Amino acid sequence: MVVHITYHCNNEILEWQWASDNDLMPYPYFTSCYLVDGLLIDTGAPGGENDLKKFVNSLNSNQMIDKCFITHTHEDHAGGASMLNTEFGIPIYASEKAVDLLKKGNIYPKYRQMVWGQKLLPARAIVIDKPIITKSKKYKFRLFPMKGHAPELVALIEKDQQWVFVADAVQPKYKMIFGKNSDIQEDISLIYQSLSKLYEFTENMNDLLIFSAGNGILQGREILIKKMEEIENLHIKTHEYHRKLLKEGYSGKKLIRKIIKNLFGKESIIGQLTQGDLSRENLIVSLLKWEKKGI
Repeated sequence: MVVHITYHCNNEILEWQWASDNDLMPYPYFTSCYLVDGLLIDTGAPGGENDLKKFVNSLNSNQMIDKCFITHTHEDHAGGASMLNTEFGIPIYASEKAVDLLKKGNIYPKYRQMVWGQKLLPARAIVIDKPIITKSKKYKFRLFPMKGHAPELVALIEKDQQWVFVADAVQPKYKMIFGKNSDIQEDISLIYQSLSKLYEFTENMNDLLIFSAGNGILQGREILIKKMEEIENLHIKTHEYHRKLLKEGYSGKKLIRKIIKNLFGKESIIGQLTQGDLSRENLIVSLLKWEKKGI
């Protein structure tokens, strides 16, 4: 297993990164947990449970976790929740939708088991719908819903510090999404709306830091503009190609494959390995479902 620990913002924020070292993977896929003044944001993957346990046991009294918030219930974010609660007595908090899903646990496809571990154990969590105040009362985090990647996803925002913990709500590049037969159903229009709402909410935050899961720290609100422009461009081009190809007689799967070829060259290897669960085809289908004036 691969574990990285990095400190940010004058050591106020500890990032714990974990990835499997499975030889079948071309490179490690990282997920991140963040520890801020006793508040742990997310818990990593089920396969990292023992490594997370070692990490918690290594913390000194000043660093000790007194509460945990789960941004959403995908296995690479909620994988250690059950262990933290049962073995350390750490209370787990989440949105109402997330609490219901955490109770059920999850068994997911083999390709995700290879990356994150075999299954997500059921976890007991407490519904929270008000700001989270950290251990020393130094920080106050507002809960900010960001649908699109997951219906229950909630980001945490510390307005005074201009910190936003978004988990997977902001991606470095939008080239594929989950869909088809997967239990994860992403919606590119909702992702766009969430980015737009976050941009509006963070007005006057000129030093904004966006903490993602496994993809580093994104700096500045202009990143959100770039992400929205990226999605807008894909949206426009997809609909333009769709209209053009319909006139040329394309339909069904051939039409979608032709749009993929025009935009990306071909379907991704990941799309093939996941049997279409995570693919460019899903992105195109979601973009076509998204109607918008002027397109």
